[in-house]
Amino acid sequence: MKNLTAKKMHTFRFLMILMIFTVILAGCGSTSEKDQTAEETSGETIRIGYVNILSNAPAVVAENKKLIDEQGLKSEFYSFSNGPDLYKALSSGKLDIAYAGVPAAVNWVSRGAEIKAIAKVSDGKFGLMVNPDSGIESVEDLKGKKIGSIVKGSGADILLRGLVLPEAKVAESEVSITQMQMPVMEQAINKGSIDAAVAAEPFLSIAELRGLKVLKEMPDPALVILATNDLLSNQPETVEKFMAGHKESIQFIQDNKDEAADILVKNYNVPGITDQSGKAWDAKDVLLKALERHQFNDKITEEDFTFYQEVADMNYELKMIDKPFNVESMFDKDWVK
Repeated sequence: MKNLTAKKMHTFRFLMILMIFTVILAGCGSTSEKDQTAEETSGETIRIGYVNILSNAPAVVAENKKLIDEQGLKSEFYSFSNGPDLYKALSSGKLDIAYAGVPAAVNWVSRGAEIKAIAKVSDGKFGLMVNPDSGIESVEDLKGKKIGSIVKGSGADILLRGLVLPEAKVAESEVSITQMQMPVMEQAINKGSIDAAVAAEPFLSIAELRGLKVLKEMPDPALVILATNDLLSNQPETVEKFMAGHKESIQFIQDNKDEAADILVKNYNVPGITDQSGKAWDAKDVLLKALERHQFNDKITEEDFTFYQEVADMNYELKMIDKPFNVESMFDKDWVK
């Protein structure tokens, strides 16, 4: 009886040890899997800034859908109301990547900013909008008028002073340019505080549907991806991962316009609108109308470079830079393919 009990006890102890060992192994396996998952979802932190206009929709979609993080990076996105403020952050090392316009980039690079353009974001339109009852029928009629524009040195400002007014043979001294943010331009025109304003989407389509007239469309100020020289030189793999996410975001917008519109409506606080004919537009329809003025693409063409050079020449003519600037020197051709 004692021998049988001893055998049972020995067997029981063996089974207990085996069970404990199995639990330990399972725990080790679980920890290993968690560590592996952590390694896959964490990585280099990349700080990304963008000017909050619809032309930079790929940035908004990439942030919302975590498309940069899916490439193995940890992304931090920062929104700016204008290009000059964004460039201050980029040039001071507070950002690694920026979605922004060529006009302000020319100004900063000409002053020694250590940044390069590596890809395109979009082609779009800005618009010069007025009250249809103002009597302003052409740009020539803006003589003596007040025009709203965002901060001096921004793409909108350079297009207004370097393209729109000269084409109409209106001197800058013959108008009064007032700096203001795009979301308040429509209200300022309706109140009579200003007579016209230069706006981007979605603010342009919102104001148009509510009754303002788009007097003239002009090219979007050449939106591109910019990266610091430090990032390009020391973390090329990080740049490659970012670029993969950027391309995926553009593809997502092209393939999933409805879902992209849902994301963008929230970001830009687009309202539903009843237009002048009485037609009701829900917020998504307003956003989709605004998207009609845009084409998103990461590829830069020779035609693009020609336009970018024209923009750089405007900067010089406006005395934003001290000497003529070769815009291609601002692009890293290893990335621009």
